[in-house]
Amino acid sequence: MAQVISPMEIKDVALRNMQQRNLHDLQAIATELSQHKFPYPFYFSRKLDIEEALQKQTDQRSIRFEMYDNKKALVITGNYYASYSDELVDADHRLRRTFTDVMLPILQAEVPRLASVPGLEVFAIEVSHHVRRKMMGLNGEYAENVVIAVPRELALRVVEARDPQEQQTLMLDAEVYHSGEPTVLWLAGERPALPDRAAPEAAEPLVASVHPTVANEAGGRSDVPSLPTLARATVPPELRAAPVHDLPAAAARDLSAAGLKALQEKFQPSIETMVHEHGADAHFVSYAPPAFIAFKQATYLQLSMTTQLDAGVADSQYKLAALAFDRHIAHLVRPLVGYFKDGADFDGIDFSTTVKLAGDAENAHALAVEFILPLSALNCFRDYDCTGQQLLNAGIILINGERSGLELQAAEAK
Repeated sequence: MAQVISPMEIKDVALRNMQQRNLHDLQAIATELSQHKFPYPFYFSRKLDIEEALQKQTDQRSIRFEMYDNKKALVITGNYYASYSDELVDADHRLRRTFTDVMLPILQAEVPRLASVPGLEVFAIEVSHHVRRKMMGLNGEYAENVVIAVPRELALRVVEARDPQEQQTLMLDAEVYHSGEPTVLWLAGERPALPDRAAPEAAEPLVASVHPTVANEAGGRSDVPSLPTLARATVPPELRAAPVHDLPAAAARDLSAAGLKALQEKFQPSIETMVHEHGADAHFVSYAPPAFIAFKQATYLQLSMTTQLDAGVADSQYKLAALAFDRHIAHLVRPLVGYFKDGADFDGIDFSTTVKLAGDAENAHALAVEFILPLSALNCFRDYDCTGQQLLNAGIILINGERSGLELQAAEAK
C-alpha cells in the first residue's frame, strides 16, 4: 500500500512543515493510488531496483516533499514489476509504457490535490522497471530507472490533456531521464529522425539540496535516497535472470499439477537413465527423486543431492556454497544437461543440494543451497561459451531458502 513519509523524518524545517500541513492530502493520494489497478505490480518504495519478494517486506513510505534543483518538489519513488523484452520493446516504447501505465496515473492523483500548495514548484516521479536482454549468449535482466520532473503549471495542463499527442507536446517542456540520461518522452507514433531537443547538461543533470541524514546511502542507511542519486543510477554489469512479470508475455507454461505430471512422464525415461549412469557422481538422494516443479512462473527439473566437503574448509555459508558449486555442481552440468535437448519443454534445472562437512555426524553445520539455472545458460556453459560465474549470474541462488548473490572468487578467497 502506498505510504507517506512521516513529517518528523524530514530534517529541513520548511519541507517538514509542508509535509505536516498537507499530510491529509498526501494520505488521500496514497489511498487512491493503493486502489489503482496498475497492469503489473507496483510498490512505493524508499529505494529502486529491489526484488519483489523483498519489496513486499520493505518499508514502502516514499511520498514526500524535498528539494529538486533548488525548487520545492513533491517526490514519489516506486518499483514497477514489469519486464520488457529488449528485442520486442525499444527504449522509447518502454519509456512510453511506464509513463502511461504508472507515472501518468500518479500525476492524475497528486496534481489536482496539491497544485495550489504555496511554494510547491515541481512534481517529480522516479520509477524502476526491468528489461530482458541477451548478453554473451545468456538471457539477462536488469533494471532501468525512469525519472520525470514536471513544473507545477505544466503538470496541471498534462493531467487535463485530452490525448497522448497533447500530453507529448506538453512533456517536451518537462525533464525526463532514462537510466540517468536526459531524453524525450515520445507518446504518439514513432520518434522522428531528428536530433533531440536541447537537454540539461548530463554532467550534473540533477542538483538537489537533500540532507545527508535522509539521503546518505553510502553510509549504509536505509532512509529515502535522494533524487539525483536515483537518476544517475547505473545499470548493474552482472547478468540477472530472475523472472519478474513478463511484458510482453513469454511462452506460457502449464504450472498445474497435471502439467507437471505430463512433463514428468515425458522425460521420465531420460531421468531414469541419468540417475542410473550418474547417481554415484551426483549423489542423488533416494527419498527425493528428480521431479518437475513450478517456480516463478516457470518449470524446473529439481535434482536433490548431497555435497560432501572436507572438514574445516569454510566458516562462511557463502564460501560453502561457492565450494559446493565449483567442486560438485559445476562438474555435473555438462553430463546431466546432455540428457535433454536444447529445446526441451521446461525452463531449467534446480540443483538442490545439502552441503555437509566431513566429520559432522549430526549435520550441525549442514547448509541447503539451490542453484536454479535456466537451460539457455546451462547450454552456454556446456559449450564452453560461458564461465561458471556467468552461469550463476543468469540464475537464482537460494541459501537456506533465502535468495543470495554469489561471487565465486570473492567467496572462496575468504
